[in-house]
Amino acid sequence: MSNITQKLLKLNNSSKTVFDTADLMLFWEIEDKNVLWVDISRAIKKGYLKHIQRGVYVLQNTKIDRLELAGKIKKKSYISFETVLLQNGVINQWYGTYFSASDRSLEIQNEYGKFNYRKFSNLILDNRLGIINAGNYFIASTERAICDYFYKIGFTQLDDLDNVDGERLIDISKIYNNKRLERDILKLTKLL
Repeated sequence: MSNITQKLLKLNNSSKTVFDTADLMLFWEIEDKNVLWVDISRAIKKGYLKHIQRGVYVLQNTKIDRLELAGKIKKKSYISFETVLLQNGVINQWYGTYFSASDRSLEIQNEYGKFNYRKFSNLILDNRLGIINAGNYFIASTERAICDYFYKIGFTQLDDLDNVDGERLIDISKIYNNKRLERDILKLTKLL
């Protein structure tokens, strides 16, 4: 079995569907970045690896997890907003975009979809209350996504609040240090 085949098998057998250069260094056990770039270049030229954006790669002809990709495109981020609200049945409309909270605003479109990052301060981003480690990416709980959404967009009607924890909503709303958001969340909890 060739060296490149062994390296690709390691990637294929991992739980990841999207890889950054740090992942490749780890899986391929390479310490020298120059060697890494040569191996990446060879894998791309042979059609085994596909370049998505700077430092982000996928195995060719492999189904990727778009939420994992969203987490790799922008390192300091977590999936939230409409993406989580739709996934958890709180809203019923798909916007065709994967939304995340991040340390800067950014919108990227590639063959895998549209990825939108809404800026939050580091104080909010660094607070892990209501953030779930999904293994290959971080994602907001339903309550954190509602607070994120109301903080950025403002109060709006939601479609289904059956599985929303009102007390958790109130706890999470306090991390934003925003009186309008806290009032909006109290208004929402009266509907629960």
